[in-house]
Amino acid sequence: MKKIVVLVSVLAAMFMFLAAVQAEEIDVWEQAREEGVQFRAVGNEPGWLVEVKDDQRIKFVNDYGNLEIKAPVDDLWLGPAGEDKIYYIENDVVQFQVIIMKKSYQDPMSGEVFPYQVRVVFPNKSYVGGGRLLIEAEDNTRGVEEENSQPEGNTEN
Repeated sequence: MKKIVVLVSVLAAMFMFLAAVQAEEIDVWEQAREEGVQFRAVGNEPGWLVEVKDDQRIKFVNDYGNLEIKAPVDDLWLGPAGEDKIYYIENDVVQFQVIIMKKSYQDPMSGEVFPYQVRVVFPNKSYVGGGRLLIEAEDNTRGVEEENSQPEGNTEN
């Protein structure tokens, strides 16, 4: 009887631990969104992540947090549909690119599917992973429409 109680206790503890780990993973993405991160990607071997803020700042964390690079974006290339992007970071200390492609990516270790495939490319090493858009870009079309419309009652053409 004691063996059954111990077994049930161990299983319950494992279940609570797994639930806490899953909740923590969700919280990391939500926390990043709340901090203004518009795009976040992760990868493996070694564990890394990249975060983009306002298309102007990049944070790259590698080797499970042992290396962290924060740098301004020097140049940005947008693909024809605006969903693919290449961020260029180039200064006296570091040079790398973050390439974001609207292409499904499945993490080989966890099996998780991401809507974006991401490559972080350094001169001598590159990393591949998956990412998500956390904050939609602001829609500027309303301002253009308002500028082009005529005020009511104006009959000039």
